[in-house]
Amino acid sequence: MEKFVEISRKDKGFDKENSWYGFCEKQRIPFITIKVRSKLADVQWDYMPYPPSMDKALFAQHERIKTKTSAIYKRYASKDTWFGAGPGVISFGNLDIDKAREVATELYDIIVEAAHIALDSPQTER
Repeated sequence: MEKFVEISRKDKGFDKENSWYGFCEKQRIPFITIKVRSKLADVQWDYMPYPPSMDKALFAQHERIKTKTSAIYKRYASKDTWFGAGPGVISFGNLDIDKAREVATELYDIIVEAAHIALDSPQTER
């Protein structure tokens, strides 16, 4: 199963990203992209494909998700990398491309785990 999509400069427009978004929305999986440049890449997760009830449950787990993703960042950080974690968007920037793939895979697993917890939450409608 694919856990992310890689988007490079040769991918003109937003067709590839939009197609991935639609797939994630349909499958209810994390929407994770890797934007690849020549040697570096940025990884991003966005909550948007989830239904509003799931958003609320994921937002309730923000601190837990942030703690786990901060630990990922510490393992992969270098001089020029950066990290941001808001309630609905998590980003890692300026990673080596191979490391970006590893980060994206780990990020996917964290969000899937959080989504499963959210599904078990009484506040989440299905």
